[in-house]
Amino acid sequence: MAAGSPVNATELPLDLVNPSVSAEEPLDARDIELVQTTFKKVAEVGPEAAGRILFGHIFRIAPEAKALFSFAKDEETMWLPGSRLEKHGARVVNTVATAVSMLNDLEALVPVLQRLGLQHVGYKVLPPHYDVVGQAFIATLDDALQTEFTEAVKNAYLKVWKIVQATMIGDNYA
Repeated sequence: MAAGSPVNATELPLDLVNPSVSAEEPLDARDIELVQTTFKKVAEVGPEAAGRILFGHIFRIAPEAKALFSFAKDEETMWLPGSRLEKHGARVVNTVATAVSMLNDLEALVPVLQRLGLQHVGYKVLPPHYDVVGQAFIATLDDALQTEFTEAVKNAYLKVWKIVQATMIGDNYA
């Protein structure tokens, strides 16, 4: 499909368990363009709102993940505007925005992700948690992008997530 051509958003249903993308396919320039273009719409939602949506999906997919976050101990206040969850979610979304902006320079992005991965070891994040965050991230993108979240866009983000996940895990759990 040519850039700028209309897309059919109902090509294939979103499948968070068995995404229709080969894990072996490399990230290419078209994928990077799709991610960088569509992430601008996520940015329009705002990092606080996108972060709340992301953590809503994380806690829906894996309620036990709340134990990893001190701000999740008080269910009543954690969703309030200005809460620690909102601030943390905004930091996560802003970090993703930085990574998206660096996709054309993976050589510079990799050390950033490696440091971030090492930090997360200290937070007691385990490799399976990255799967949960990946699923929640894809669901968040689906919410934010709506009809623009086509199969091609989803596949591009899945390729990016594979790089992020593999780099952050690295040798940290060997």
